[in-house]
Amino acid sequence: PIAAKYDAAVHAKKAQDAGARIEIDAVAHRVEVDNEGLVTRILFKRPDNSEHEAVGRIFVVAAHAIETPKLLLMSRTDAMPNGIANSSDQVGRNLMDHPTQVSLCLARDPVWPYRAPVETSGIETYRDGDFRRDRAAFRTPIGNDGWSFGGTLPTDMSINLVREEGLLGPELREVVKDRTQRQVRLATLLEQLPDPENRVTLSEDRTDALGLPHPRINYRVDDYTLRGRDEAITMADQVFDAIGATERQHVEVLFGAGHIIGTYRMGTDPATSVVNPQGRAHDHPNLYLVGAGVFPTSGTANPTMTLAALAMWTGETIRGELG
Repeated sequence: PIAAKYDAAVHAKKAQDAGARIEIDAVAHRVEVDNEGLVTRILFKRPDNSEHEAVGRIFVVAAHAIETPKLLLMSRTDAMPNGIANSSDQVGRNLMDHPTQVSLCLARDPVWPYRAPVETSGIETYRDGDFRRDRAAFRTPIGNDGWSFGGTLPTDMSINLVREEGLLGPELREVVKDRTQRQVRLATLLEQLPDPENRVTLSEDRTDALGLPHPRINYRVDDYTLRGRDEAITMADQVFDAIGATERQHVEVLFGAGHIIGTYRMGTDPATSVVNPQGRAHDHPNLYLVGAGVFPTSGTANPTMTLAALAMWTGETIRGELG
C-alpha cells in the first residue's frame, strides 16, 4: 500500500513517461505475419469484443510461459499450420516447474518462526553433482513461515484443538504457543527435465468470454524428478534427526513452485528451438519473446533474476536495432 516494494508499475510509469502507450483491458489474440516472415501487427480485443491492432517495426511478446505459446498457436494460418514462430514444433513444449517436496517437523527447542522474511537460509549442497546422471538436483529453502506452506496455520490449529481435544482458554493458548514456536518447514525445489510432452496446447471445447480457446495443459513429473524427491526426503529426515524433532511429516503431494519455465526455448538451431540467444524468434526477424519460457532447462534456482537479465539483454539488442 505504501509502495515500499518494487512491482512492475514502476517501469510501466517510466515507459509512459518515455512515450509508451499502455492499453488496458486489452487481450492480444493474433499475431499477423507477411509473406517475408515479418510480423506486421498484433490484434487485440476489448471486453466488448471490439477489435483493435498494435503496429510497429519490432514486436515483443512477454506473456510468460502459458499465454505466450497460446497466442502463437492461435495465430496459425494455412501457410503456418503449427502457428507463429513454430517451424520447429517446439512452441508450447517442454513446460517445466520446480516440483516442490514439503517436509515439516516440530523441533525439540523453539525456533521462533513468523518473525522474519519468509526465507533467509537454505541448503544448497545438492544443487549439482555426479548424482544428476541418475536423479534430479534440488535446493532446500528453510522457511520462516512455520507450517503455513503445506501444513496447518496457527488459526486452523486452534480450531482443531478446540474441536478435537476440547482445549480452551489458557490451556489452548499455551499449546498453540508451544507448537507454533517449534515449527520447521523445508520446501525442496526439484530440478525437472524438459519433456516435449509436457506442453501447452489449445483447448478444443473450452473458450473464454471473448470466444478465445483456453490453454490446455499436459503435465507430468517423471521418474528422474521423483528419485530426486526420495533423496530430498532422506535429507530432510537427517535434518530433523539433528534438531531432535518430536514430530515430522513429509507431504505426499508435490507442490508447484509457480516457476513456469519453458515452452518457447532458446537455442542456436532453428530446428530444435524457438528463439536465438537474444530472444529473437528464428522464424520472424522482428519478433522477440521474453520471459522464463526461453529457458531450455530448469536447474534448481528460482528463475526471476535470470529471466530479468535475459529480458534486459533482449532490450539492449532491440535498442541497438532501433539505433
